[in-house]
Amino acid sequence: MSTFTRRALVTAASAATAGAAAGVVATAPAAAAARPSPRSVFAVGEFESTMSPAGTGAANASAFMADVAAADGRQIVVPPGTYTVGQVAVTGETINVRFMPGTLLVPDASLHAVGPAGKWFQATNCDTRLYGLVVDAQNIPEGCWRSDGGELRMYDTRLANLGFLDLAGNSTSLGTFGVTAKGVAELIVDGYVGRDFVGRKDGTFANQAGKVNHLFVYECERVTVRNVTASGGSGEDNDFVHLLDQRATPTMHGTFESCHFAYNGQTRRCMKFQGGNWSLRDIHCYPGPDFVAVGPDTDVGEQNLNCVDFAGSMGGTVRLSGSFIDATGYVVGVSHTIGPLGKVIVDHTTIVGGRRHAIRTNPEAPEVPQDLLTMGFYAAPSENESELRNCVVKGFSRAIVVQGQRNRVVGNTVEDPAELWFQGGSSLARDFLELSGNKVYTRTPGALSLQGRCARVDNFGNLEIYDNTLLRVMRIDPGNVLVPENTEHSTIFIDLLNAAATGFARNNRAPAGTTPVRTGATGVALYQNQGHHLRPLVTTTDVGNITVGEDNLHTHAIPPYNLNTAGAAVRTTFTGTTAPSANPKTLRVYVGPVAVMTKSLTPGIEGAWQAEIVLIATSPGNQRYTVKLLECDTAGSGAPTVAGVATGATALPSNAQIIVKTTAEAVISNDVVAQVGVSESLEGRHFVFT
Repeated sequence: MSTFTRRALVTAASAATAGAAAGVVATAPAAAAARPSPRSVFAVGEFESTMSPAGTGAANASAFMADVAAADGRQIVVPPGTYTVGQVAVTGETINVRFMPGTLLVPDASLHAVGPAGKWFQATNCDTRLYGLVVDAQNIPEGCWRSDGGELRMYDTRLANLGFLDLAGNSTSLGTFGVTAKGVAELIVDGYVGRDFVGRKDGTFANQAGKVNHLFVYECERVTVRNVTASGGSGEDNDFVHLLDQRATPTMHGTFESCHFAYNGQTRRCMKFQGGNWSLRDIHCYPGPDFVAVGPDTDVGEQNLNCVDFAGSMGGTVRLSGSFIDATGYVVGVSHTIGPLGKVIVDHTTIVGGRRHAIRTNPEAPEVPQDLLTMGFYAAPSENESELRNCVVKGFSRAIVVQGQRNRVVGNTVEDPAELWFQGGSSLARDFLELSGNKVYTRTPGALSLQGRCARVDNFGNLEIYDNTLLRVMRIDPGNVLVPENTEHSTIFIDLLNAAATGFARNNRAPAGTTPVRTGATGVALYQNQGHHLRPLVTTTDVGNITVGEDNLHTHAIPPYNLNTAGAAVRTTFTGTTAPSANPKTLRVYVGPVAVMTKSLTPGIEGAWQAEIVLIATSPGNQRYTVKLLECDTAGSGAPTVAGVATGATALPSNAQIIVKTTAEAVISNDVVAQVGVSESLEGRHFVFT
């Protein structure tokens, strides 16, 4: 926080001897006076500004510039009062000004002009320090403070009402800027409040006329911004903060910390980054009291696009952490919209959005009606190496969309998305995606049902999809029973759609009746994914034959795609008993619709039998099998009475269930009884059961 010395030391009425004793110059030279020489006549201490609340804008502008020249870097103190100030331009000086509490600057009417005449304060190659600057621009000038080169440090700044309400935009427009820093070696903004900046709309986006920034930083070096609040305003390119480094190798870098942005329906972005390396901490974005959605059927505003955005193809990194982004009024919460040189990393951040579509007329030409799905985190097809980890993404139509290469989506909580919790890839072939450790909660009835799947992955090679879980939020009904709030979500948790996909998917879980991962005709190795409980398929119910004819005993259905990848294998073991009757008894083993082994069991003994089937995929839709059968008398304690081995090949569709079973044909019911059946991976890992 700024501190101030005693007002008694900066009064024009102080005696010269008292001033000398205190080491303070009481009164600066008049604005029109020549620059004093030598400068050593000014002792170390404060220098009272010669601006006057009663002075004209031109007089106070001249006084400000003369004060800077006369103070020789010493701190100029502006006493309380309202000062009208005209256009100020200072070059090659040290500007060190403290505005005391109760000081307000207002612009001269001459600043009400489009272009350079509308710029207020311009510092070129100056070392600038400003304390306690408070401005009411009264919608007269376009810009407040601009520094080109040198250094700029601003503390406890308050700016309001910049930009014109009555002048039309044109080709000479500069845009509306609170603080502009260009080519500055070090920029520090600590303590800033800005509100109600306006841009002069001309119907064209990405030009200067409607551009509005509280802070615009262009190709500077070290940047530190903290304790910022910005709100209100309007314009066609109304971004509270814009950082731009177009150099071949961007070197601008810095931090934003403890920033609060209260947006309305005219705020295109809260923060826009184009190049440079940035660390963002404790950032809060939320709809302000003046936010109004564009219509009753949507949550987004008229101009709102991406709340926090890395835009353009410049290099660099934006890392957002420990923040809360309420992007309910935006189409996208946090985004990397172009690439490929930059990347966005978001961790330990909550991103909140509306679950309804962005339904509005496109604010940009050709201004046609649009119906867009909202997104919490979006990475465009051309970007690389963006990450979302350990975050909460709440709401949105599509919670997470990553379409570039080498992306990681890890350890996030996704709460109640409307249509898709995840979408990866695009029509372009992409390499590497890690999707792991995410928990998805579905709550609203009908959510995650419109797309035919809860998540989709397109056109990726080298997939790592593991430890993701779909959970249905439960509630207690009047009978004190837990029931799921949403039972209508799609029956596929994660759907892999590209036949060229490679990689693996393991340990992904979903409620009973929901397929955790559907691999399609891909080369993705799929194992240890369970519909509800992580265990092999087990049958322990006794099932016997029924009088004459062939009857099914135990039947196991290997779910689709579990034998789709070459080398994937399943071992199924069936066991049972025979009655000590003299009747003939026949046991058959089936793989698919074909009996691959038929054996006559021994009559007249109380026997035990075991059939083991090993089924191995050689390619999608093709398998080889080995079947072994063993029977012993006296419930397995005697010597084998029947033994057999059969081998062969099948061509069963791997995108459908593959049935393995045993049947029995005998004379009296329960001459042959199946007792236990177990199906498991040969690797000892589990596979998909739904």
